[in-house]
Amino acid sequence: MKLQWIDTHTHVSDVGQDGGIRANMLENLLDVLDRSGADLRFVISCDTPYIERIANDPSQMLASNKVIYDLVNRAQDRLYGACMINPNYLNESLRVMNTCLGEWGFVMLGEMLQYAMNYRMDSDAAEKVVRLATKYDVPVQVHLGTYWHRKAGSSGAGMDHMADLLGLVDRVPEAKYILAHAVGCGPTPDYIPWADMFLDTLAGVFPSYPRNFWIEIRDFQCRALKRAIAEVPVDRLLAGTDWTTRVGPPFQSYGTMFGVEESANPFSPKVGSLVNFLREAGASEEDVSLIAFDNARDLLKL
Repeated sequence: MKLQWIDTHTHVSDVGQDGGIRANMLENLLDVLDRSGADLRFVISCDTPYIERIANDPSQMLASNKVIYDLVNRAQDRLYGACMINPNYLNESLRVMNTCLGEWGFVMLGEMLQYAMNYRMDSDAAEKVVRLATKYDVPVQVHLGTYWHRKAGSSGAGMDHMADLLGLVDRVPEAKYILAHAVGCGPTPDYIPWADMFLDTLAGVFPSYPRNFWIEIRDFQCRALKRAIAEVPVDRLLAGTDWTTRVGPPFQSYGTMFGVEESANPFSPKVGSLVNFLREAGASEEDVSLIAFDNARDLLKL
């Protein structure tokens, strides 16, 4: 029997890099699942150019999420929808959430891309959308900077994102929060993970690990993974790799790191490689099953 695996963080688009509509989008996406070596399912949300449309034009918000709905509706139990909104356009965000979460059965609000859409999570508008997500009992996936690089400055605002999130948590402590790609490291050792500072912060702010926080593992070869497995309750860890459809079709194999060409991936891109990294970091076989599938299934009520 194949290992069951749910990735809670992928971005897809039926628009190619040339601006044209991709034919056979669903078939090419399911091909990635089929050749992963596992019983793989994706939670999918919008990718470029839909992210930019949501950022700048409220009238595009529903149409962008409709692309996700159409894929999910044709691949039930293999794909699940995440609703992407922009609280700068609050009324339209609430309307789209009611459609996505209330009518279409999306399982998550997110990814909340505050850095790309110029809003704060610690704000009145974000509070309103998160309260509505809580009404629907779905988690809120919030972007955090994953790593820092001396020259590239990649995701350099990681701790600002964390502080902003904690302000929102003070406003809506009852919500369920997914810390998007919080455990990650970039493709080479000179990328410094924010994960250590995130874990230090949670240990300093809360008397014990906050049970309404789930942490996504993006880069399974990250040196911070061992610490996360040791310090975070195992039922609060998720696989969320930020895999995208930006290359192809055919799309890059699952396990190819975000922003990396498959040919340059530092390990063989397949679920088996991710499982081996978990084991090397100290995860038991029961832990692997929880991180791979059970935690996401329970959180998202699949």
